[in-house]
Amino acid sequence: MKKRKKNTLLWKVIHRETGFESYVFGTIHLRDKRVYFRLEEVKDYIDKSDIFIAEYPLDDAGSGDIMEVLQLPEGKHLRSYIPTKKYEKLNKAIYKSFGIDLERLGFFRPMVIENMLTESMFENDYEFPMDIILWNYAKDRGKITIGAETTKSQTKIMRRFPLKQQLKSLLDIGKNTKKYRRKIKKLIGLYEKQEVRELHKKTIKSLGKMKDVLVHKRNENIVETFDTYAIEKKVFLAVGAGHFFGGKGILKLLKSKGYKVKPVY
Repeated sequence: MKKRKKNTLLWKVIHRETGFESYVFGTIHLRDKRVYFRLEEVKDYIDKSDIFIAEYPLDDAGSGDIMEVLQLPEGKHLRSYIPTKKYEKLNKAIYKSFGIDLERLGFFRPMVIENMLTESMFENDYEFPMDIILWNYAKDRGKITIGAETTKSQTKIMRRFPLKQQLKSLLDIGKNTKKYRRKIKKLIGLYEKQEVRELHKKTIKSLGKMKDVLVHKRNENIVETFDTYAIEKKVFLAVGAGHFFGGKGILKLLKSKGYKVKPVY
């Protein structure tokens, strides 16, 4: 009988030549205390590191460039893209199930609204999502903080996500809000169990044709940045847990560069 591999969100990465020990940790964009069960432990590993790398420079999270790309182009509203009756039915279903009024928030892109729906299902026990909490902790500890990708590359990726596909996804949620709630709760359950392999599979499946743009290509960029610094510094990398596994996942790419990758349970 094949031994089942243990699950973990935290991995030790040892440089092939210098022997420097770095770490990679899978985050999730929520503020609910249920997903922060390794927070204090993770802070200890940040303390041991020289550089903290997030997906992009998180000091720019509220910048004009980021906010601009989160909104629909030319100040438009969802009503401009969805026939009146469909829009009214969607708004009613979203408000009933999630308490979110599209009349007020319909200036955002559908992918942003989806994130709002997810967040509305959980508690806001922390002031900021996990990645920002870790980023701020690293800064307070005097660590060098950088983004694996630039803010400009992030906005470019967001613009490449077809609006038509985003609209379809939001409309599908409106047709069956209970199904969406079950799906999200299952994903969060996988995170709580640290089942990152299964979490990766579910994430990739949900992205369809956009998986290469939103995950695979970005994994390559993230690993290239990590490799640049890990040769002579101890690095702590914090990125979404869905980026870790698969043939084009971060852990596989690190191994292909000669790093030793070990789970930290």
